[in-house]
Amino acid sequence: MSQKQSLIINKTYDPLILRTILKRYWWWPVSFVIVFSLFAFFYLRYTKPVFESSMTIQLSDKDNAKEVLNIENFNSRDNQISSVVELLRSELLFERACDRLNMNVSLYSRGKILTEEKYLSSSFHILPYELSDSSLINKEVSVLYDQDKITLKYSKAGKEKTISGKFNEHLKNEDFDVILKVSNKESFISSVNQNELYFVFNSVKSVGERMISGLTITPIDFNAKTIGISFRGHNAQLCHDVTLAVSNSFIDFDEENKRKGSENILNFIDEQLDSLSNELKSSKDSLMLFQRKQNLPNPETVGETITENIAKLQDQLFTIEDELNSLLNIQKKLSSNVDRLDIYRLLPEMLGKSYEIALVQHIENLHLLLERKEDLLYKVTEENSEVRSLEKKVQSKISLIQRSIETIQARLSSNASVLRKKIGSYQGEFFELPEKRMEFTRLKNIQDLNEKYFSLLTEKKVLYAISDAGYASSNIILSMPKVSNVPVAPNKNFIYGSFIMFGVIIGLGVMFLKYLMFNEINLIEDLENVLPQKASILGGVPLFKYNMEYSQLIVAEAPKSIMAEAMRKIRTNLSYINPDYKTIAISSSISGEGKTFVALNLGGIIAMSGKRTILLDLDLRKPKVHLGFDADNNFGMSSLIVGQCTIDESIQSSPIQGFDFITAGVIPPNPSELLLSSRFTDIVEELKERYDVVIIDNPPVGLVSDGVKNLTDADIPIYVFKSHYSKRHFANRVKELFEMQQLKSLNVILNGVQAIKSTGYGYGYGYGYGYGNGYLDDDTEKFKAADRQMRWYRRIFRKKNDNN
Repeated sequence: MSQKQSLIINKTYDPLILRTILKRYWWWPVSFVIVFSLFAFFYLRYTKPVFESSMTIQLSDKDNAKEVLNIENFNSRDNQISSVVELLRSELLFERACDRLNMNVSLYSRGKILTEEKYLSSSFHILPYELSDSSLINKEVSVLYDQDKITLKYSKAGKEKTISGKFNEHLKNEDFDVILKVSNKESFISSVNQNELYFVFNSVKSVGERMISGLTITPIDFNAKTIGISFRGHNAQLCHDVTLAVSNSFIDFDEENKRKGSENILNFIDEQLDSLSNELKSSKDSLMLFQRKQNLPNPETVGETITENIAKLQDQLFTIEDELNSLLNIQKKLSSNVDRLDIYRLLPEMLGKSYEIALVQHIENLHLLLERKEDLLYKVTEENSEVRSLEKKVQSKISLIQRSIETIQARLSSNASVLRKKIGSYQGEFFELPEKRMEFTRLKNIQDLNEKYFSLLTEKKVLYAISDAGYASSNIILSMPKVSNVPVAPNKNFIYGSFIMFGVIIGLGVMFLKYLMFNEINLIEDLENVLPQKASILGGVPLFKYNMEYSQLIVAEAPKSIMAEAMRKIRTNLSYINPDYKTIAISSSISGEGKTFVALNLGGIIAMSGKRTILLDLDLRKPKVHLGFDADNNFGMSSLIVGQCTIDESIQSSPIQGFDFITAGVIPPNPSELLLSSRFTDIVEELKERYDVVIIDNPPVGLVSDGVKNLTDADIPIYVFKSHYSKRHFANRVKELFEMQQLKSLNVILNGVQAIKSTGYGYGYGYGYGYGNGYLDDDTEKFKAADRQMRWYRRIFRKKNDNN
């Protein structure tokens, strides 16, 4: 048989095949479910549980000054919370949170499979006083105990080092100084005996790098400014403490930044006021001293008009010079390292300036670009393309602002130059006034200017102080950290359900593949589907439950059994096919399908009907007839064909009267030539004269072609299939015999059919004959007893033949 012929896929629904698959392979899904349940059990047993702590915070800015005085606070937060989310995700803030937890030392317990971090639940605690060698960070220090003595063991520079001491005492060497505290000695001894205990020195950075992967920051509601903070880890208490530490670190960090910015601005104003206060006091003292010396109680009446004009011009010049100084300050900050906070602090200095409209918008845009760049650097490095793009935009905006400043400076310088000329012109008029009055006026102007500038700065300080006092950053913790005692992973029900479902799916998949690849013939209905129409089905031979070593003549020992009834039904069907039959040739596709069993019992049942019958064993390569009769095989068909014995010498009698047989004889080297010889034909013709029926047990035609001619020449050719043994593609051999016109007709018997309550066995020509559930237990027991008697009878029968 070719490999291509053996690959048959069942594409249609067949309940008979399905029933066979379910009955034969039902244990596959059960086995897979058991195996995968064990996998799930061990997975859950040796997988660390994961706990999760979550909480919610709300960002809130309250500006009382804006509500009362309509003063906008410069510290107020914008409506976007993305920058806050990135800050909460940053390593900077997480390291601050880890620092709050005081995790300078981590304690561990290592079992045979799992290692557990003992956060606040260890049987011992390490108090670190000093770590002299930073190379020991993240290195394991084992804790050993022996006879009330503690030993710390670690490796440094490839060498093992130890420190020994007692509980609650300093364990100190050149590398570190620690104290090992034990609250419950019995618990500690039990832990150190069961598992390997060790601890690790931590740095804030190492703890942050190890734990930050468990942190999740999620914006909940942008309008409500709520943010969710969650942390996953293998210790429930640690998860609770980490989330709380992150939220508290953010609140402190936010307030600290706000307070620091406010203090810087107010300190700057105070420094300017201190300087102006000294200058104002000096100018007042100079004017008062001048008046006393020169005896000028009311010099203002002199040159009042000129003085007023000069004062107006000087006011304008002061404003311009103040704006030029402010521009110079802005230009200086833009030329150095640009910092987002420094840029943001420039905005108060531009209030009320003539260039406010021209520069404020650009400064605000620059601040936004710097803020976006700062937020992005929390996620990526400076080499990122988006960071580079933002950097180009920042430089471009700085260049634009600087060009604007240069233009404004040129305009203001030109205006200042014009004002100086006008002031010089007015001052020239004072040359005609007395020198004392001119000096008085000069000193008076200096005093007025200082007073005006001092008042301006004082007003700005008051406004900023009111704004800062009215602004409050009231970030709120809406929900405290919640940690369930039930781990979020692995989910026990989900794992068991998934693994069991996976086992069921694989088991059903295997059964489905078995169904698709099912290639056996089980029932007569299967034969009807695969055989050509020219083939006739004689019937089925029931499965015999008694385990036989080789084919036997069952109908002789159990003539009333279901097996005998099935053979009688086949014998009846033969008379319908050819009432005058003389020869019956029986073959199959391969060895083991029961052709010899059918030949023995069919021959026996025909002989029991009164016809003299002889069985010829022509399976010269693998003879079995002599085994079924427990007879000698010294002389048989091979010896008879080559003339080594006569027909009478080769014929042997069976226990059934009128049923004789000729064994195969010694296995010849050329069985094909013997079966095709004229001598064999002559032997068959002579036997047909002596007997009513000649039954030929042919070799399997699916393996060799020796028996094809016998099937062609026989009056009734019979082809045997075996239920649950023969493959469906064996029917292709039958089709080939018809297509090559080697056979005109063929009759099929299905051997080994299992009984089915609802269907029974069908036997040829469209009518059935049911046998219920097959053999009764009594039939089997009777056959076993009869089989023992038959073996005894055969030995007696053989001795009689030997004596004759």
